[in-house]
Amino acid sequence: MLTINGLYKFYFIKNFHDMRCKYERVRSVIRVQFNREPQAGEVFIMMSKDRQLVRLYHYDTRSCSLHEKKFNKGYKFMEVAWEDGTPCYYIDWKDVVTLLESPVIKRMKLR
Repeated sequence: MLTINGLYKFYFIKNFHDMRCKYERVRSVIRVQFNREPQAGEVFIMMSKDRQLVRLYHYDTRSCSLHEKKFNKGYKFMEVAWEDGTPCYYIDWKDVVTLLESPVIKRMKLR
């Protein structure tokens, strides 16, 4: 069950697109490539290259969780833009909700 809310700190990881990775590999990538130690109350967001799949990696003091959301064919997540070269960005709760709940239509068929 997804129990993530606005009380957590959210980080968007821009260059991690490998959706085959599971818990330990994601944690290792966060540590090694992004110089961050997953801590209680932090959620790391990763998006596939085709922007149809988003994963949320949540770590707390007792466990870690990996949630994913995938849109049906014809929809994708909006593109996240950033201003500097930082590999891991802090993202506000309102932006997380917008990202997860606002599908972009890839193609519109007219009849």
